[in-house]
Amino acid sequence: MKINIKLISAALLLAGTVNGWGAGKKIVCVLDLEDKSNHHGNWQNIGTGVAEMMVTALSETKKYTLIERNKLEAVMEEQKLGASGAITAQTAAKIGRLLGAQYIITGAVTEFGIKDSKIGVGGLEKVLPFGGGAKLSKTKARVVIDVRAIDTTSAQITAAAKGEGEKSSAEFSGDVSIAPSFDFGKEGFDETILGKAARKAVDTVAAELSKKFEEAGGGSVKIIKITGNQLYINSGGSDGEKTGHVYGIYRIGEDMVDPDTGESLGAEDEKIGTAKVVKVSPKFSIAETKTAGVQKTDILKDDK
Repeated sequence: MKINIKLISAALLLAGTVNGWGAGKKIVCVLDLEDKSNHHGNWQNIGTGVAEMMVTALSETKKYTLIERNKLEAVMEEQKLGASGAITAQTAAKIGRLLGAQYIITGAVTEFGIKDSKIGVGGLEKVLPFGGGAKLSKTKARVVIDVRAIDTTSAQITAAAKGEGEKSSAEFSGDVSIAPSFDFGKEGFDETILGKAARKAVDTVAAELSKKFEEAGGGSVKIIKITGNQLYINSGGSDGEKTGHVYGIYRIGEDMVDPDTGESLGAEDEKIGTAKVVKVSPKFSIAETKTAGVQKTDILKDDK
């Protein structure tokens, strides 16, 4: 069984490389988000549902190749990781590399609930985390998500985004907007005020990530092999690579871990030289460098 799973991962890596790099789009994988909303109702898998909405939102931009969820689940199973929850940047980067992704998106849902401004008796405000059944004169749904994008080559956080969504309903029957029967992806959920609030938060994050990805350029480039002073890199013509492009060569330092929380804080990189692209093929390029001692584990990226 172990061998079969590893074969699956190898196939996924190959598929991701062929379908993603060849298309000239950034390959992105979205992990299930951690649920930090502290709701007390019957809703399950909120982090999974919001992650699936984010996959759809990013896919609709036509700018990215998104890793399919079933492929992600196969790799998570092999690595014996839970489907959701907090993971370190190093672990996230490892998952992304197995899938052939350039960026992996992780984070948390920090708010997900309904607030009623009039409950019929006493006029007191309270939060109803998916209770249902009560008739309210006015309700407000609020969803907040925080995400970060991790470069799978360097394990560094390259972008972070926060999305907030709020939707109100002047007249509402509890069974319409907050009943647990309306689940992610099911008919009717998108039309609830909670579904609309979630969509607004997700769309905000997708737009912010797209903007930051564009500002960051192509991200890190990996070295395939080294022959003399020539570096074969995994950026080709289909990715927009051009002859004459000058990269900085960077060596990734030791991962820094918070001693109190165990959370990965990323790693510093050190510039050790430069390389200039001299030949471009559809799926890879050759860059020449005068820097001695370059290693395959080093990365190339644009200097700011």
